[in-house]
Amino acid sequence: MTAVERLLATARAEIGYLEKETNKDLDDPTANVGDNNWTKYARDLDALGVYNGRKNGYAWCDMYVDWVFIKTFGLDLGMQLTCQPMGGYGAGCTSSAQYYKNKGQFYKSSPKPGDQIFFTDDGGKTMAHTGIVEKVEGGRVYTIEGNTSSLPGVVPNGGAVRDKSYSLSYARIGGYGRPDYSIIKEEEEMDQEKFNEMFQKAMAEYRGKLQDNDSGEWSEKARQYAIEQGIFSGAGPGPDGLPNYMWQDFLTREQAAMLLYRFAEIHGLV
Repeated sequence: MTAVERLLATARAEIGYLEKETNKDLDDPTANVGDNNWTKYARDLDALGVYNGRKNGYAWCDMYVDWVFIKTFGLDLGMQLTCQPMGGYGAGCTSSAQYYKNKGQFYKSSPKPGDQIFFTDDGGKTMAHTGIVEKVEGGRVYTIEGNTSSLPGVVPNGGAVRDKSYSLSYARIGGYGRPDYSIIKEEEEMDQEKFNEMFQKAMAEYRGKLQDNDSGEWSEKARQYAIEQGIFSGAGPGPDGLPNYMWQDFLTREQAAMLLYRFAEIHGLV
C-alpha cells in the first residue's frame, strides 16, 4: 500500500464512530452516545502532548484528522506530515491551515487524495471545519470527516465520523493542506533495506546448516554414483576432513546445467 492508501484505510475504519456524553466508553464506536465532544481521538492526542493543552471535550474535527495521521505513521512522522509543532495549536482548523501555509503546502484548488481539506464561513479568513480527501472524481471531492453528520453540506460539530462529498466549486471549501508523503517513501525504503539485510543474514545462517554431508538413506546409491562418475566434486573438506558435498543445500540453474554437462561428457554426448 502507498502512504496515502494506508492513511485512507485508517480513516475509513473509523466511519461510524460517535462522540460520547461523558469521558466513558471512548473506544466503543457507538456506546455512551452524546453531544459533549468526548472522543478517543482527543484522549490519545492529549496523552501524547500534541497540543497546547488538553482538548478532550472540545470540538474534534481537526483532532480526528491528526489522530489518523499519527495512528498511521507514528507521532514524529504524523506531526511532520501535518506541518505541526508539538505543543502547538493544531487542534483548531484555522491554525492547522496556517501551519500548511507556513510551509508552502496549502492550495486553493486541485485537491489530491490524502490532502487535508478545510472549510470556511468567511471566504478563507478563518477555517471552520476539516477532513481528509479520499478521492476526486466527476467534478466532486470525496472526504472522510470527524465531528460531522450525513446531512449534505458542511456540518461542523455533528458528532460522528462520516464520508461525504462536495462539488469542487462548493463555496465553503477554503483550501487544501498537502502533506509531503515523500518522507514516508524514504522511511519505507530504509525499512526495506534493513529487511533485506536481515533476510540475507538469516538465509546465510540457514544455508550454513545445509552445507555439510547430512543426507538421507534413500539417496545413498544415487549419491555414490554421482561421486564415482565425477558428477559431483564437492566443495572442499568438511569438519571431518572428508569432501563436503553439501547434499541438502540449494541447487541453482547454473549448477544444474553443469551437472547435466558432466553427465553428457561421461557418456560421450558432447
